[in-house]
Amino acid sequence: MTLLIGLIYGGWMYIDRYTDVRGGRSSSCLRRLSIWSIVSNYFPIKLIKTEDLDPNRNYIFGYHPHGALTFGAGINFLTEATHFSTLFPGICPHLMILRFQFLVPFSRELFLNLGACRVSRESCQYFLNGSSGQGNAVVIVCGGMRELYLTEYQTMIFYLKKRKGFIRLALENGASLVPVISFGENEHYRRYKNWISNRWIWGRSIIGYLPVRHPVTTVVGKPIHVNQIIDPSQTDIDQLHYQYLQAIEQLYNINKANYGLEHVKLKII
Repeated sequence: MTLLIGLIYGGWMYIDRYTDVRGGRSSSCLRRLSIWSIVSNYFPIKLIKTEDLDPNRNYIFGYHPHGALTFGAGINFLTEATHFSTLFPGICPHLMILRFQFLVPFSRELFLNLGACRVSRESCQYFLNGSSGQGNAVVIVCGGMRELYLTEYQTMIFYLKKRKGFIRLALENGASLVPVISFGENEHYRRYKNWISNRWIWGRSIIGYLPVRHPVTTVVGKPIHVNQIIDPSQTDIDQLHYQYLQAIEQLYNINKANYGLEHVKLKII
């Protein structure tokens, strides 16, 4: 029986293998389950809007920092626990995550039904090129795994200087860039050095995996509206990238004192 179930589900995964690059299958009912509010209130997690977003445009949200497990991105953009749809009516968020998370049986169904999709060029283009309409917000954790390894308690380090793929996507599709910073994302675990590695992280409880309770406030900045350039030059990409770096630095400096990081200088590497 176990083998039969495995074969049936394996066949389903094969048939359904392209869904994670073709929009997923977001379920409003699943996104609104009360369990997500319980998770959100544990920290607690809060979503702040600085400016209205036009539902007749598509957006790329650049999310920073990665943190240990990216709790802020998951709760704010995969669920309605922080009332995303109320704050941004007409905007549908899609958190882009690594492909291997869609290779794990059953958990892939959860991610797909929460609106997550694979972080790839093909997947992003699906939402940004207009074929799936307007009002899409592709959420990319720009620093990726490189930024994960830079996560430190009471620091703010963005691995961003070499990240220009999302800038090219914005130019090719005329999608607006929106800087997003989660204050408190790096405070859920602490890193301790040991004889094996300097990447050991520890939370609370006897096993150390439960994150420390610390508020997370995700601030969605002002959009940078982008004129479409079908084949952008390297100069076009570099100019918009510089503009984005300026915007993310400004967003951090304006808000850091509000969330206990006035003594922490932003490092962009």
